[in-house]
Amino acid sequence: MKNMKSSGIRILLTATLVFAAIPSVADRLPAGFEDHGPAAPTGQETFGGSAFATVDAEGSRLVFMKLWAGGQGYYLFIDAETGETEQIHPGINGGGGWPPLLTDENKVYDTMGAWLMEIDVPAREVRRVGRLPSGRSLGLGNTVDENGIVYAGIFPSGNLVSYDPATEDFTDHGRLVEEDWNQYLRPMVTDGEGWVYMGIGQKLAQVLGYHPASGETRAYVPEDERESGAGEVRLGADGHVYGNAPGWSWHRLSGGEATPVDEPAAASSSRERYTRPRTAEGNRFPDGSRLMGIDLVRRTITILDTDAEEPREIRFDYDSPGVPVYSMVAGPDGNIYGATGNPCHLWRLQPDTGEMDDWRVGGGHLNQLVLQNGKIYGGKYSQGSIYEFDPSNLFRDEEKTRIRWRSVQEGSYGFRGDPDMVGRPYAMLAHPDGRHVVMGGNPARVEIGGGLLIVDIEDEKTTALLPEDLIPDQGVMALAALPGGDLIVGSTTAAATAGTSGASEALIYRLDWDTRKVVGTWKPDPAPGSIRDLIVAGDGLVFGLATGNRFFVFDPASGEFVHDEEVTEYGGLTGGQAPRSMALGPGGNLYVLFRDAIARIDPETFEHREVARPGTPINSGIVIQDDRLYFIGGGRLRLYSYELNQQSGPD
Repeated sequence: MKNMKSSGIRILLTATLVFAAIPSVADRLPAGFEDHGPAAPTGQETFGGSAFATVDAEGSRLVFMKLWAGGQGYYLFIDAETGETEQIHPGINGGGGWPPLLTDENKVYDTMGAWLMEIDVPAREVRRVGRLPSGRSLGLGNTVDENGIVYAGIFPSGNLVSYDPATEDFTDHGRLVEEDWNQYLRPMVTDGEGWVYMGIGQKLAQVLGYHPASGETRAYVPEDERESGAGEVRLGADGHVYGNAPGWSWHRLSGGEATPVDEPAAASSSRERYTRPRTAEGNRFPDGSRLMGIDLVRRTITILDTDAEEPREIRFDYDSPGVPVYSMVAGPDGNIYGATGNPCHLWRLQPDTGEMDDWRVGGGHLNQLVLQNGKIYGGKYSQGSIYEFDPSNLFRDEEKTRIRWRSVQEGSYGFRGDPDMVGRPYAMLAHPDGRHVVMGGNPARVEIGGGLLIVDIEDEKTTALLPEDLIPDQGVMALAALPGGDLIVGSTTAAATAGTSGASEALIYRLDWDTRKVVGTWKPDPAPGSIRDLIVAGDGLVFGLATGNRFFVFDPASGEFVHDEEVTEYGGLTGGQAPRSMALGPGGNLYVLFRDAIARIDPETFEHREVARPGTPINSGIVIQDDRLYFIGGGRLRLYSYELNQQSGPD
C-alpha cells in the first residue's frame, strides 16, 4: 500500500481553448497535399454520461461536463440560464471514456492520463491529487464513502486507489487480484461499515470486498463458479449493498460478509445526482429542476424548470479538434464518405466544392466501410452488425442531426450473439459478384476466435461461418477476393479485449466461395502476429502487409510466397482497428499508406518507392478517387488528400 500527499499541482483556468492559434497544418503541407480539416468537429460525453446538474459559487444553476474529443478530455462549465461556457483543458494528454464522480462538496473526481484529478466546481480549479499506478490508466469505477474518501478502480492493472480530501492523502492500495488479463473494476459502492465492494470483469466475473483499514480483500464468487462477464454491485433502497455475477446469485454484502438472498432490494436513487449523471427522470439541480439532456452535435442543453410543463433549450458552444476517423470509402456519386468513432458519425466530402457534411449515427464506431451495388455498408463495433446507407437518400433530421440508416443483418451473430465472433469488425469486403458483403473480425470481449458474416444484400440472407469453420483460435483481420470469387483471408492472433489467446502465428487461408470451406492455409516465414491487409493486384497475386512492417506477395496458384521483406523507410503500419492501407491507383500501381509517407509498389517488379511525405502522421485510409489519394492524419482527426499526378517529389 502506497500513501502520499497529493501533488497540489493547480491548473490555471482557460476560458477558451486556442485551437485557432495553433499554426495551420495546411500552411506546412508540401505541394500536392490538401488539408480538408476535421471530419467531425464534435465530441461526446463519457460512457454512461458525464454531465452533472449542479450550482456555481453564487448558487446559480450550472452544468458541469467532461467532454471527450480527439482522444482528449476537457471540462465544460455551462451556465444553465445563458449557455455561457468555460472550457478547461487540464494540461494532460489522454481523455478516458468513463464517468467522473461528483461529491456532496461540489467537487468532481476524475482520472486523466496518469493522474487522479480534483475539480472544484464553484472555484473552477483543477488539481492533480495523485499519480495512478500504471502508465496507461483509466478509472472505470468510483465511489465515495461516508467519510468523504473517494475510491477509484484502475484499468488495466486492477489497482484500487483512494483520496481523502480532508487530509489530502492519496493511497494506492495495490492490485486487488492477480490475473493474466486486463481488469475492469466497476461498479463500486461502500456499505457504511468500512468496506468497499466492486464488480470485476470481463474474462471471469468476480465480486470483491475490500477493507481499507486492514487491507483485507475478499473474493466472494468461488473460483469454480466464475463465468465470463462482469460482477455487479449496487446500493439498495433499504441501505444494504447487493452483489451478483454470472454463475453466482444475488447476495447481500455487509461488514465484509456475503449472504444469499432470493431478490435484491430495489436500487437506491439517493446518490444518482452524484454517481449517475444520466437517468430516465433527468439529472436534478439542487432546486429540483432537471437537466433532461445535452446534445453535443447541436450544442444544446435541455432544462425542465420546477414550474414548467415543457423543457426549454439553451444553446452553448465549445471547441473540438474533432473525433477519430476509423474508415472511409469512395461513394457512387464521386464523393468521399467516412465514419468516426465515439461518437459514431458518418461524414461526406464533396470534392468539387470542398463542402463537408456530418451526420450523427450513434455510439461505438464503424470500423470498416465498403461500397456495393451503389450503397455503403459498415461494420459496427461493438454490435458486430452490418448497416446500410444509401447515398442517394441521405435523409437528414435537422432536429437530431442524424442520418437514415438500417441494419441488414439482425439476429444471432452480432455482439452478444452465440457466439460473439465479429463484435470488433476488422475487415469488410464487397464481393465481386455485386450482391454479397462479407465481414470478419474478433469478438468484442474476452472470447477467442473470429468468424465471417456473409450477407446477400438482395434477399438479406446472412450466412455465418463460425470460428470452428475457419481457424478456431484466431480472428479475421484482412479479406481479399480472387478473380474467380474465392476469398483470401488474413488472420490475427490478437485476443479480444480482456481476453488471452493461445495462438502465436498468423496465417492466410483460402475460402472456396461455392462451398464456404477452407481449402488451403499458408504461413509466411517467420509467421507474424497479424496479417494487417490484403489486396489482389497484377496477375491475381495477393499483396499483403503484416506486423513487423512485413510486405509480402503470395501466389495463390502455386501456394508460394514469392516475395517477403521488411519495409522500414516509410514508418510503421497504419490503420488501427481499420487496417486498410493499400489501394490500386492510376496505371495499376499499388499505393500504400505508412505512418510517415505514401509509397508506391510496382505490381510486376514488387519494387517500392516513396511518393510523398505530408509532414503529419498518417493514421488510416485509403481512398483513391480521380487521381487523388485521401487519407486520415493528425491523430486520426483530419482528412487530407494528395494529387497523385504531381511531377515533383521522390516519385
